[in-house]
Amino acid sequence: MKFTPPQPFGRKKKSPLRLSVLTGIALSAASAGPLPTLAAAPPAERVLIDARVSQPDPAHPVRAELGLVPVSAGADSSPATAGYLSYSRKVARSAERPVIFAFNGGPGASAAYLHMGLLGPVLAHVPQDPASRDARPGGSGPGPAKLYDLADVVFIDPPGTGFSSRPEGAAAAPYNTVEGDANAATDLVRQWLRGHDRLGAPVYILGESYGTIRAVAMLDALDRQGLGKNVRGVVLLGQALNMIETSQRPDNVVTYAVSLPTLAAIACYHGMVKAPCTPESVTAQAARFAREEYLPALYLGRDLPQAERERLAARLAELTGIPAGFYLANDLRISKERFRVELLRAQGKVMGRYDARYLADRPDNVTTMMPGDPSSSISEAFGQAMKDYLAGTLKAPGADAYKVIARFEGSWSYGAEDSPFADWPFMATVERHAASNACLRLFVGTGIYDTTTTIGAADYLFAQSSLPRERYRNARYVGGHVFYSDDGSRARFQSDLAEFIAADGCRGARK
Repeated sequence: MKFTPPQPFGRKKKSPLRLSVLTGIALSAASAGPLPTLAAAPPAERVLIDARVSQPDPAHPVRAELGLVPVSAGADSSPATAGYLSYSRKVARSAERPVIFAFNGGPGASAAYLHMGLLGPVLAHVPQDPASRDARPGGSGPGPAKLYDLADVVFIDPPGTGFSSRPEGAAAAPYNTVEGDANAATDLVRQWLRGHDRLGAPVYILGESYGTIRAVAMLDALDRQGLGKNVRGVVLLGQALNMIETSQRPDNVVTYAVSLPTLAAIACYHGMVKAPCTPESVTAQAARFAREEYLPALYLGRDLPQAERERLAARLAELTGIPAGFYLANDLRISKERFRVELLRAQGKVMGRYDARYLADRPDNVTTMMPGDPSSSISEAFGQAMKDYLAGTLKAPGADAYKVIARFEGSWSYGAEDSPFADWPFMATVERHAASNACLRLFVGTGIYDTTTTIGAADYLFAQSSLPRERYRNARYVGGHVFYSDDGSRARFQSDLAEFIAADGCRGARK
């Protein structure tokens, strides 16, 4: 069925919040069917259909809203809309209750993965065995009750994703930039806070993958909107802030050292290194070797003595399972993409890019790089679960038209100029805002088996940062890019995030 957004409900004249409500939604812990309720006294700026959501805690239901708001990429840009699905709870002093704004990456991804995999009131369960051929969600369960005790959660679908829209052709260009994309998301944050009488609420921005860049860019946009001091935390999953520094350009020697702990963890998982080994022990060994011996050797290049070269190749083989002969033939280097193909070559297998625990048969013609990703079944499972949730549980009209992933035309602009000397100072933005906002903290979470945004890159990010140690948390989780596909990692992160919010030293303080 083709999706056509309903017309806006009545609103107060000159209302600053123009909201098209898609549908009222309801859940029941006992699966007794929807329980729609009309808002008793909605603010004048918004009239919408509400519902009580009894998960994750039937004793304390949350209020759910699904809607669209008009947003802009900046001055003179064509209009677009962004979508949201928010879950809030009425409590004493609710105006001061923290709000988490969460989104995925892409660019062009909706918030479906975080919603169904990690932070929604109802979560999909995916098979825990990476060797399983069945990637369909295996039922559902309640979301993080402890987190909903502490905060409200708003999932953002950027323009063009979910049910939202964006201009086409040349008019889309402003939305294809880090700044314009962040401006649009910030527009939604401002309107949601204002429309729900929450302009004084502590705000947490949670982004995944490219969404980590969006989250940081939003700090400037929120400042321009007068909301910069509201931000108490930035949470980055699969951080890409220093991607330009750790990208695998052939002569960027830093990237090989930074990637080594991940390669060692993957080799340990697949039984390709000497037992016994654990991810904790092998990554620690690899990181120490990379800092103290491997990176200096790569810097020396051809001036490295042959005997030392052979010694290092042998040690690399012990850590990664790749034969010493390969390292000697390739200047002591292997890219992450080549590693995916090489480690299990004898078994005829290639590993996943976003989660190297997942395997696929290696075609005979694949020698150095494998197109596609065996671990993509994780994203597909959560994406389908989101559509099922919208259609079955929420009864959203046109749920089949919900865009889990949208493909945008044109290139994406990450910086202000196209130059080999340009900088993408995303971490510097965090440091600048932390210097002026004493309440701002940073939390980075990384999957151990992710070959894209690696644990070493996160370590390197903080090693090069001026951010005080007490202002950040750097955590690792079993799993890949979407580490919350692992039940244990999901529960651990949910607990860690609740702890991070509860530890806000500025809570209750006047800004």
